[in-house]
Amino acid sequence: MERKWYHFLLNKINKSYHDLIIVVDYDHLSRVPELRLALQENFAVHDYRRELPLRLFLKEQAGRRVLVFKPPETTYLPYDIEAGSDVIGWQLSEVFPKLHPAALKSLLVENYQPVYEAYWEMESSLKMLDAEETRHLVERWLATRAETGTNYKVDSPPEAGKSCESKEEQEKYRCQALCSKVEELLQQAPVDWRALAPFWGELSFRLNHSGIEMANIRELDRQISKRFKEFILASYHNLFYESYITRPATVDKVLPYLGYQPAAKKALICLDGMGFQEWCCLKQYLAGYGMGKFGEKAVFALLPTLTKVSRRALFCGQHAIKEQVEEEKGFLNFVRRNWPGGKDRPAGMFLNIDGAWRREYGNYDYLGLIYNLVDDIAHNTINVKDSKELMQKSLVMHLKRSGFSELVRKLLEESFQVYLTSDHGSVWCRGNGHLAAKWLVEDKARRALMFQNDHLARDFATGKNVLVYENSSLFGEMVAVFPSYREMFGDKDDTAISHGGVHLEEVIVPFVEIKS
Repeated sequence: MERKWYHFLLNKINKSYHDLIIVVDYDHLSRVPELRLALQENFAVHDYRRELPLRLFLKEQAGRRVLVFKPPETTYLPYDIEAGSDVIGWQLSEVFPKLHPAALKSLLVENYQPVYEAYWEMESSLKMLDAEETRHLVERWLATRAETGTNYKVDSPPEAGKSCESKEEQEKYRCQALCSKVEELLQQAPVDWRALAPFWGELSFRLNHSGIEMANIRELDRQISKRFKEFILASYHNLFYESYITRPATVDKVLPYLGYQPAAKKALICLDGMGFQEWCCLKQYLAGYGMGKFGEKAVFALLPTLTKVSRRALFCGQHAIKEQVEEEKGFLNFVRRNWPGGKDRPAGMFLNIDGAWRREYGNYDYLGLIYNLVDDIAHNTINVKDSKELMQKSLVMHLKRSGFSELVRKLLEESFQVYLTSDHGSVWCRGNGHLAAKWLVEDKARRALMFQNDHLARDFATGKNVLVYENSSLFGEMVAVFPSYREMFGDKDDTAISHGGVHLEEVIVPFVEIKS
């Protein structure tokens, strides 16, 4: 029996044990009759449009497993329904991972199966293809099928898709593929920022590592900053209403999420200041010591993206600044009150660790660790030249002699479920000529000012290219002011690596489970 093109998608569904599954259907695959019939063998299937019809359908189908298709443009889903479900994303690019998603959008449904058969005949010999290469290859496959009926094997992809001969060419191609992916995601409405941030981080890492220059990268960075600022103003506040059952949306939901995980021993390591670019350095380092299995997610830091705010939120489980306490007290209180057996099981919190294994860590079932390596390197990097290249090189060097891999290995050996995350990322930036040391929350974090009220904030902002941002659930009556793009408050054209603002690289950070 031939393997169907949607085999992977069905497997993804079948791995879930939930009675209610919500599928974010990015490519509207639920409209394909054959796939829908296959799903209806085991599920009651519903296309979500409005809340009341969904609730009526769930009531009518009580006792059955239910699968709900949610269009990607729909942002609202009732909280109680989402919290009790397993949320899964579907994209055609999961069926054809090396073909370009933009080119797949024009593929006719009746051609999914023949292209699928052709693709897997030669998948191992393919590299990541761009949109034009994908179109050429698919046309050749379909033309070959029309001529012969069966033979999809061709000597190689089209000329533009020949495999790279050198590491430099491979690196250039990977950078081009990442850039195309970022551009594609940026064209979606709404933009899936949690999907985009890891690609942008890897692209930044590879460009800094290889020295490759891309002509359009500055303009792409500006587009990202513009669109992300729009998201912050319009939608950031909605993140705090998302369910944390399947993933934490914001750092203050990390501890509640971990409380639902079944492991007997859990370790949460915060690498202060680690964005996705720095995670690429760390991932490469850990892989060199045989640790290459990661469950990677993206999580939003709290605004302003400051250690004093976002790291405390991470270890307190609170997003309102007025309700936050220092990290050790917050972590121990949260664990005792909310984690299974938290009152009776030993919990420990260690700040400013040196990255090495300490025997006493093994005495705890619940462990919180804070490692400042990344943030310290960021703030001590000088001669910043419109990139984080020097910081990245320094981080790679320091990791090699840090002993951090041994710490992670020992935690896994001690049967800990190990999670890595961060409180904020960082950006390279230039001074905007506006000196406002009085309103800085942290001396070294020069991309956020906090004012006591709206009047003071707007008085300062008059005539300046800055963003005045109010969020009463986070700040109360206080008001934040953020600089534009990659600027910081300081002497004109001074350069530094800093944080506190609303750039994508500061706000969205990795949340990673390291698997043994």
